[in-house]
Amino acid sequence: MNDEYFLKLAIKKSKESADKKLFPAGAVVTCDNKLIVQAVSSIWPKANHHADSDAVDQAMDKLNRQLSNCTLYLSMEPCLMCINRAYWAGIRRIVFAIKKQLTKTEYFEGGLKNEDVIEGFTQKLEFIHFLELEQEALEVVRLWEKQGGFNQ
Repeated sequence: MNDEYFLKLAIKKSKESADKKLFPAGAVVTCDNKLIVQAVSSIWPKANHHADSDAVDQAMDKLNRQLSNCTLYLSMEPCLMCINRAYWAGIRRIVFAIKKQLTKTEYFEGGLKNEDVIEGFTQKLEFIHFLELEQEALEVVRLWEKQGGFNQ
């Protein structure tokens, strides 16, 4: 299994999230190339439990350790909260499909670039935009928006 396989799983979770009328994000955590957890966005009042953060929390609970040697796969670029949460959990590799610049600004908390945040980390974090699956993931977001987005 490879990045494409696991990223397609994250996109599949984003479709599942959108089908539940939740924010169309999906996340997968792998360790040593083995699937650990999959997650979708949470509902109110856990609105701060993005798919990314939820996957990180679930993986830590399941493994009962830091997530070193783990990769976080995301249907879209993570927000600042989620990238920091992943980093503090021990993840040093994030692979995502959609660049945040292709989505609405309201989906993220500000204009700060993740690359600028990553530069400030004391340990290296691989931050990989998997362009080949961007359109597939973006179709899920556009369909969710067409169906009413946050107003569903």
